[in-house]
Amino acid sequence: AYQLDNVFDPSCRTKDVYERTTRGIIESVLGGINGTCFAYGQTSSGKTHTMQGSADEPGIIPLAVHDVFDSIDRSEGREFLVRVS
Repeated sequence: AYQLDNVFDPSCRTKDVYERTTRGIIESVLGGINGTCFAYGQTSSGKTHTMQGSADEPGIIPLAVHDVFDSIDRSEGREFLVRVS
């Protein structure tokens, strides 16, 4: 038996997927907790597109990077070391 956190239909926007799956991870990372986001699914199901996005609709990775650096820009009195692998 499998337990799924979220299931999205083809009409769902990447921004909505990001909000429901990754934004909380990014907030935790900015608080000092390690975080991981990965896409799992059948071949040709859209994992790469969801993670990378397009010029018209940014994916999970560019949305997360934007939020990380936006939060850093708004922080005062803190120093950040950003590492990505």
